[in-house]
Amino acid sequence: MRSLRGAPLLFLLLTAGDSAVITGACDRDLQCGGGMCCAVSLWIRSLRMCTPMGNLGEDCHPLSHKVPFWGKRMHHSCPCLPNLTCVWISPSKYKCLPDFKNEDIFF
Repeated sequence: MRSLRGAPLLFLLLTAGDSAVITGACDRDLQCGGGMCCAVSLWIRSLRMCTPMGNLGEDCHPLSHKVPFWGKRMHHSCPCLPNLTCVWISPSKYKCLPDFKNEDIFF
């Protein structure tokens, strides 16, 4: 019977411990790893999370700042990876595509 005396306390500790731990929360780009930026969460606007930079063919936002950006980002997406650029595809639709401006192409 003595061993059950602490059971209610243990039960309270276990049930009170339910909470969400958000990994990857950030305030600035420098807190994220390579190939990532600190972008606004889609679900909680006041939360910023380390988000991968745009890869080939992924949606992007033309006003996303380059990485690292010293301010706070206002968009949920990061800019495209360095070898890609955010290209207008159709009204309000942009995608990360190869940056042909940097290629040595002569016509």
